[in-house]
Amino acid sequence: MSDRFAIPKNISKTAIDSLHAKLSAVDAGWLSNNSNDSSVLDGYTQILAQIHDGIEGHQSKRRRQTPLVNAGYAARMAVMTFILEKWIDSLVARHENEEGINVVALGCGLDALGIWSRNVLDNALAMHHRQYHHAAKQTPTLNVYEVDAWDNCTLKRHALERSGLLRACHTRDNDDGANDSSFCVMIEGTVNQATTRDLTDYHLIAMDFRDICKDNLLLNKALGSTGFNSSQPTIVISELVLAYVGFESANAILYSMTRDLLCDNESSMFACLEPMLPPTHAEQHHVSTSKKILSVKESYARDYANQFLGKLNRGTSSTTDDFGSFHSLGSHPETIIARFISCGFSMSNLDVASLRKAVAKAGFTHRLRAKEPFDEHAALALNLDCYAVACAFVGSNNDVRGFLPWIDYHHQSANNSSTTIKITTITDSSQDTLVGNLYGRVYTHLYKCYPAIQKMVTSALKTDLMADSTTDSSAIRNRFKDKGGDFWIAYDLESSEIVGCIGIRQRKRRDRDGKDEKGGSLSPFSVVEYEIQRLAVDDKHRGKGIGKRLLNAVYEYSLQQGGLLVANNVEMSDKKRKRLSVKLWAVTPDILVTANNLYNAFGFSKEESFEAGLTMNVYCKVCCNGA
Repeated sequence: MSDRFAIPKNISKTAIDSLHAKLSAVDAGWLSNNSNDSSVLDGYTQILAQIHDGIEGHQSKRRRQTPLVNAGYAARMAVMTFILEKWIDSLVARHENEEGINVVALGCGLDALGIWSRNVLDNALAMHHRQYHHAAKQTPTLNVYEVDAWDNCTLKRHALERSGLLRACHTRDNDDGANDSSFCVMIEGTVNQATTRDLTDYHLIAMDFRDICKDNLLLNKALGSTGFNSSQPTIVISELVLAYVGFESANAILYSMTRDLLCDNESSMFACLEPMLPPTHAEQHHVSTSKKILSVKESYARDYANQFLGKLNRGTSSTTDDFGSFHSLGSHPETIIARFISCGFSMSNLDVASLRKAVAKAGFTHRLRAKEPFDEHAALALNLDCYAVACAFVGSNNDVRGFLPWIDYHHQSANNSSTTIKITTITDSSQDTLVGNLYGRVYTHLYKCYPAIQKMVTSALKTDLMADSTTDSSAIRNRFKDKGGDFWIAYDLESSEIVGCIGIRQRKRRDRDGKDEKGGSLSPFSVVEYEIQRLAVDDKHRGKGIGKRLLNAVYEYSLQQGGLLVANNVEMSDKKRKRLSVKLWAVTPDILVTANNLYNAFGFSKEESFEAGLTMNVYCKVCCNGA
């Protein structure tokens, strides 16, 4: 086996430390039996114990961690098990599991999630037994694919075999000619548990995730060599993986989700738990070093980030190791969302929250309770805010989104009155006329008191919103695309009316000092800027969230286009590439209270105001800043 599969011993040691910490949290009573579904989660903790015994032996003493460490690991277990349970349960409830289910664990380490998923499926089938008995033809197959570095896979293989958890069907030796030089299917077998029906296909694959940036089909090839079928509902789970493989490799993994693994079934999803931290000391020379007073939360997060880097560099002579550059997904949920969108995910099917926010619900559901003395609540809150939980979907099925720990889905569904409104790009000249009619009437009540409003509307209708009957395509969209942008409408499917619109165009490209860049290659400090124009929503449809959905469309567009500019700029190194920024601008009259409130609620900051016949407010939102 090539040395490329080897990883620093400190990374392998982290997998063992994590196993001990999770069992310590269980032994301390943090995941206790206080609910009716305790048997399912008990199965998870039992598998963890069996894996431990397979490595350390039945008589070995478990390491006890501090109460704060126990609480942190219990929160991670509570949220990730919650997500997996709800996803599988939703498939069974809708009978979408009949052809089989795939569970893919990236960076599986010594965790039990993949193997435990069979328990979850059995429990879901029992809960929905009456409906399932009439609808399903056979008990579904659960396919488990666990992927990690060579050393970790070796540990996992021995633990599973020695503990009796796995009945091996096929062991592939290092020199097996069927293996690609970049990965190895180390073992394939059947999970051997009393609660299962021996229908689980288990595959353990060794590979170096850092190689994915060199071959963006590598993960797909590795899974495909085992018979992986992406047309089946698939969940890909990743816990503390992306931050360790480097910025470019992490992006390559995200791209592979949208391009290969999840695109063939609309119920497939990606769920990850990753550090959410500011740049480490090793990265801070790439970003602004202006001094400012840090809050307690910011200071804690910065120190915690450097602790991660220190852990990675234990036993190494320098910080130049491939794993030495630690890159968290982002410094807060918005930057993580921006990064996911730039890698091909859709904002409408993506959710990110801090671990603290996620565990607020999942913790109650999964019995997150302290049975040991605990008085470090403030420290725990700071710690949980240093992690993000992200769930990204391929399809737009709201029932799938309903299991997310941090979403009050029932409240959200009851108040969603805009289900018949579709946000789409404008397509033909007949819609141009409807857009002109909408924009012309939305502001007529302001003309008498504010002549400047009438002047702006009239100018827009004579220029970029003017219809052209000589062409079938949309003249409005063509004008905005010529300016590096696009144009969207909110279309009412019931009445066939256009009830909202918005456009976006690219502004001059500048560097971070505000100087204009005159074409050519992107510089390391380029700022790609877009400006929102012609936002309007029909008065009869106010209060339905249409304005926010229109803003979502342009926000997502600006991130995707900015991501393409970065991806296509081959002259830029990885470290320079990740520092490119995307900014979104908007200018609106101060008297349009609803529009101003919308920009504020969407996270725009008010930059300035100026006079142009009436007071105009200038708003800006940094959509993507790799630093």
